[in-house]
Amino acid sequence: MDLTATILGAAGISLAKEETLDGQSIIPLLKGEPFQRDALYFHYPHFAFHIDNRPGSAMRSGQYKLIMNYDDGSLELYNVEKDLGEKKNLAAEQPDIASSMHSKLKAWLTATKAGIPQPR
Repeated sequence: MDLTATILGAAGISLAKEETLDGQSIIPLLKGEPFQRDALYFHYPHFAFHIDNRPGSAMRSGQYKLIMNYDDGSLELYNVEKDLGEKKNLAAEQPDIASSMHSKLKAWLTATKAGIPQPR
C-alpha cells in the first residue's frame, strides 16, 4: 500500500480531494529522515512466477522483522540490525517478541481485509 503513495509522491502527483490512499509515502525513510510509524507491513500470499518464494506476510518494527509463512504456519523472527542476512531465526529464543509481533501482524491483516490463502 505504501508503494503507490511513494511513487505518487516521488512523481509529484497529488490526489484529488475525494481520493484517499491506504498507505503513506516512505520517501522520508529512504532519505534517512525521521519516519513516524510503528511498523511496516508486507503481504505476499502467493507464489511468484519463479516459485522459489514462500507465500507469507511480514512486518518490520524497530530492529526486528517477523515473517509468517502460509505454507506451514511457521514464524521467523530476525534482529535485522545484528543479522542483516537473516541467518538466525530467533522465534524460539524470543517467543514474547515473536508472539507480540504476530498478534499485530494478524490484526493488520484483518484491518486491511487482506486475502489469506486457504487450503483446498
